Amino acid sequence: MRLREEAGKQGVQCQIISFNNTALLIREGRVELKVFQEKNVRKVFSRPKTLLSPLTLYALSLIKILEDGGTYVLNSFEGFLNTLDKMIIYRNLCLRNLPVPDSTISPSREKLVEMPLPFFLKPIYGSRGRGVKLVENVDSLPSFEAYEAWVAQAPARDLDWDLRMLVLGERVLAAMKRVSKKPVTNISRGGAGEIFEGGGEAVELAVKASDALNCIFAGVDISFRKGEAFILDVNPQPDFMGVEETVRVNVAREIIRHMLAEAGD
Repeated sequence: MRLREEAGKQGVQCQIISFNNTALLIREGRVELKVFQEKNVRKVFSRPKTLLSPLTLYALSLIKILEDGGTYVLNSFEGFLNTLDKMIIYRNLCLRNLPVPDSTISPSREKLVEMPLPFFLKPIYGSRGRGVKLVENVDSLPSFEAYEAWVAQAPARDLDWDLRMLVLGERVLAAMKRVSKKPVTNISRGGAGEIFEGGGEAVELAVKASDALNCIFAGVDISFRKGEAFILDVNPQPDFMGVEETVRVNVAREIIRHMLAEAGD
């Protein structure tokens, strides 16, 4: 809705299309994407990921088909594929020699508890801090049935805040401190947003992380422990209204401008 509002201010036609209202038609060997082709859609800001489901996979497939047909899509199919879950994210970041916390990723409880205590337990697929728990003794481990596979991750924050960096293209568009006395700092979990006035290493890491995963627009979470920075997560479809309100950056306007510049009229 923020994108539609800003597009209207710039005289750009914009509409919200639910993946639930689309269809792929195959008729006599010809492929047609209903709604997208009917409305002559030429640029798409995609948000296919919710909880992992057949609908998510359907939405990702639509993105691939749109791209193959010449539509400009932000983020791309490759960007979403590279950030499908934390296992893929961390592996790709490590291949670029980018710093991530020590982690064990497995569906096996026995393998996960080999991580020295305390550690954070995170679902392999998720966002907004859902399901994240600080484990200080093995007896407090929750049931594994809900998410099947988990990440046991060494703490990488010795302060009461971490960073959410919004990357667009090759620059950090906005940076926000997420402050909380709780183990999880997500704004949706009670964290408070503050303006981050630093830069340097965190900005460079955020851009490199987004690039490593082929994301044009991404939310990169960074923490600090004993002066060392770590990348906690990369989200290819971050919420940004809270960031706009905190740091007074018009993220929606910048996204619209970027898409127009990259994809042309």
